[in-house]
Amino acid sequence: MIIRYQDFKGAEDLISDMEKILKKWNLNRDELEESTYRELRLLEEVETTPEVSQRHLANQLGVALGVANLLVKNLAKKGYIRATRAGWKCWVYNLTPAGIGRKAQLTARYVERVLDHYRKVRTLLQKDFQDVNFSAESRMGIYGTGELGELMYMILTDMGVNKIDFIDKDGGKEFLNQKVLSLISIDPKTYIKIMVAYSSDIESHYAIIKNHGVLEDQIVTLLGASQEDSITPISEVS
Repeated sequence: MIIRYQDFKGAEDLISDMEKILKKWNLNRDELEESTYRELRLLEEVETTPEVSQRHLANQLGVALGVANLLVKNLAKKGYIRATRAGWKCWVYNLTPAGIGRKAQLTARYVERVLDHYRKVRTLLQKDFQDVNFSAESRMGIYGTGELGELMYMILTDMGVNKIDFIDKDGGKEFLNQKVLSLISIDPKTYIKIMVAYSSDIESHYAIIKNHGVLEDQIVTLLGASQEDSITPISEVS
């Protein structure tokens, strides 16, 4: 699949959509909130809502009010935003031309990082499936209904797999407009592979699936990723 910027509503939409999918795959909150990422988020908030308060910025960025204050002062000092007093304890923030340029620069780098994550996860899964002969009747299972499960779904459909079931321990809910099946209700023999869509406690989820009759060679996890295939945190967009 070739992903082109024009296929999306805009770079910010791509960031929002892909970030939600990828942020739980080998990334933690601390990594996602490095200074350059916070800088980009703050510039986005200022552009969207000039009358935004520093308390709102702090909530949106997930930082303390004092940290938000320092970030605002730092960006103002760099000439990226302009603060204008609009009343007692009320300020209006605007992006300067330099700030617009900086936001575009960070957005482009962040998009490239997101796409790099997508390509690397896709490559890992393709390696796992290189000996699998998919057909129109091939059925795949995804155990897990989080962001990683959504990413796996995207990659499988990209590879031409059309029959994909979402599975979890209890089932019953909906995910991506599909009914999630309970693990106890499935017949493992109907699946070529079942993918573990969790980025933590993978061994325990593996054991749960195996205890429900899924064979070892049917289960796919991302544990086999080599060091050279490891993914650099998205936040490293200096």
